[in-house]
Amino acid sequence: MDVTVIIPVHNTGRGVLEGLESLRAQTLPRSRFEVIYVDDGSTDETGALLDAELADEENFSVVHIENSGWPGRPRNIGMDRARGEFLFFVDDDDHLGAEALERLVAKAREDSADIVIGRMAGIGRKAPRELFQKPLSGATLRTHRVLLSTLTVHKLFRTEFVRANGLRFPEGKVRLEDHMFMLPAYLRARSISVVHDYTCYYWVRHKNFGNISFATPDFKDYLGSVERIFDIIEAETEPGEFQDALIAQWYRGKVLGQFQGAKYLNLPPEAVDTLHSEAYSLAERRVPERLDAKLNPFARLRAAALRSGNFALIRQITEFELDLTHRVTVNGYRWDGTTLYVDIESALVRKSTKQPLEFVRSGDSVYWDLPSEALADSRVRAAAEISAPLRKIKLQTFARCKEIGADVTVPTSFTSTEEPTGQDRFTIRLTGTVKLDLTRANLGSPLLGSWWFVSRVEYCGISCDQIPGPNRSPEAEAGCVPALVHLDEETSVLATTTYNRKEHLVLTVDPSWKELASLVPRNERPALVRESDSLRLRVPLSLYTGGEENSLSLRLVSEGTSVESTGSVQPTDAARPRAVLTAEIPSVPRRGRWQVAVGSADHPVPLPIHLSRGLVRWSVTVQRPPRLRTFARRVYRALRRRAGRVYRALRRRAGRVARAVGLRR
Repeated sequence: MDVTVIIPVHNTGRGVLEGLESLRAQTLPRSRFEVIYVDDGSTDETGALLDAELADEENFSVVHIENSGWPGRPRNIGMDRARGEFLFFVDDDDHLGAEALERLVAKAREDSADIVIGRMAGIGRKAPRELFQKPLSGATLRTHRVLLSTLTVHKLFRTEFVRANGLRFPEGKVRLEDHMFMLPAYLRARSISVVHDYTCYYWVRHKNFGNISFATPDFKDYLGSVERIFDIIEAETEPGEFQDALIAQWYRGKVLGQFQGAKYLNLPPEAVDTLHSEAYSLAERRVPERLDAKLNPFARLRAAALRSGNFALIRQITEFELDLTHRVTVNGYRWDGTTLYVDIESALVRKSTKQPLEFVRSGDSVYWDLPSEALADSRVRAAAEISAPLRKIKLQTFARCKEIGADVTVPTSFTSTEEPTGQDRFTIRLTGTVKLDLTRANLGSPLLGSWWFVSRVEYCGISCDQIPGPNRSPEAEAGCVPALVHLDEETSVLATTTYNRKEHLVLTVDPSWKELASLVPRNERPALVRESDSLRLRVPLSLYTGGEENSLSLRLVSEGTSVESTGSVQPTDAARPRAVLTAEIPSVPRRGRWQVAVGSADHPVPLPIHLSRGLVRWSVTVQRPPRLRTFARRVYRALRRRAGRVYRALRRRAGRVARAVGLRR
């Protein structure tokens, strides 16, 4: 038995079936893996549903236990029953890629790894990204701190490694139980590997049933769990830089991280009081102030407010952070061979006013533009000085493909410019170019399918994401043209840049050529000429070709019969995206209606281009959506966008009024 998959379940209902189907679809032979569901005292149909589904399922089983309230005990029971060389933990509402188990086991054996992490995709939630941008083998936590970006247990573990080190989950209602398992596992592992080029795990946040991880915690218990993690760190590591870095990691993420965003601002007063007092006590007892230097600049600001004991400052800093964003504008597109360049511009702004975010200069120092009350505290003022960190501002771009669960970094060059806005005040504007080489943009592989993009600005511990597209210049509209791109000597694709119904920029790289007919200009018609026993087809296209001629395999299809042909796409105007598709059909087909298709005889892709033979001559037609339908669709999308903006504006106004009259904090 290669691997044992362990899945704790509780009141998941039919939501458990998606994960079950993904396990049934695994490419690893059924005889080489087992699946153990541990039903943690479900009170709905979950237990009976699994019993019925798995009654005759090879190597699938269900264990029923009394409710323990948390996944720790079910996972331990699964580990005790496991027969596999490896263990893999899955949550009941998640699912796997079809090749997940096969690839994970192969990687573990290839690298003699104790732990293998498969690429994750978040559905309704954020998943780690940086860890999966390049291959990784033979890593340890001391050499690769990036491993700390994923502390869930959705990974492959060598069973002998787990048992030899006595790794167990804490049982009962214990917060951060995954961290309590993963931290010693990371610290004791001799070799950790990553499957970076295939999405193994789909990490789902469902709306139709709850997840205990998202409930508002009892902060005394929660921060007690953080203190237990501090105990593990001190027991597993020697005093020094590495130990300090680990303590700072959990202090930043799990203590100071509780003071972030609307979730913190909307906590009930009694929960806020408990959080403040418990976090202050924990910091004073377990986190030396010297460790604040290991935090990012904004986390240092939160730490200063916490250590000051003036908890009102924490709220001011959280409100300030929540108001920060950036506005990205697309300024232009251009193709160069297989590479698409997208020019973008990003301005740091305040959400509340839509005005530029200002920084304050005092002598040689630069400060956050915080309320005067916050800057009056000496600790907070010292932490608000960001001269050096601000020079390290970053503009990044990520491409995402929902179909394959990929999330890849796209090279982005940029310049940062300070723009004065008044005496001793300035804002920052970033001007950059995104470079998309279609032959290798997907982690060294071709970029195929539909991709949308995220523009991220990182500075001084702040990270702001925006999706390019809604803001764009007229030059960008004019340059948004499709292109014919050679991925290799045998594969040509049609790449189109469009905007979806939310006005987000989408790049679709299609090897099937389905959208080819949409590129025929409405004011130009295809031509079809008969020459003795052959036909010559000529179709004008609004298409960038890179100045090269591109060959295509064409055929005419009618009622199960096909006539083979070859065609080519040739540029006709070097200054504009113009080309012409020509094809020589060597034998005149019989009378009737024939559809043009591209691709092989086994997998022809029909195009909405038709040839018809009448009594006297042949004719060619292009099927397009009716103009009225196209116009109506554009009007509908415009009205929907406008209604959305009005609705969001009304919600913001209602929120401000509610806070003003004391109905909401």
